[in-house]
Amino acid sequence: MVKSTLTSAELRHDNIKHMRWQAKAVANLLSAIHRLAPADQQTTLEATTRLAAELAEDLDALTRGAA
Repeated sequence: MVKSTLTSAELRHDNIKHMRWQAKAVANLLSAIHRLAPADQQTTLEATTRLAAELAEDLDALTRGAA
């Protein structure tokens, strides 16, 4: 069995790709929220807030690693 180990550059690239997905998800949720019923808007805002907070933490970790 072959073990696969990611280099730090590959891991950083994967992290950036994941954060890109997160950012797109946040933008898409916010752009469509006005089409939802008020109760669904609140739930969607809460989910979007959690996702945006996770993205902010990931970005902070990424920039600390680059410094």
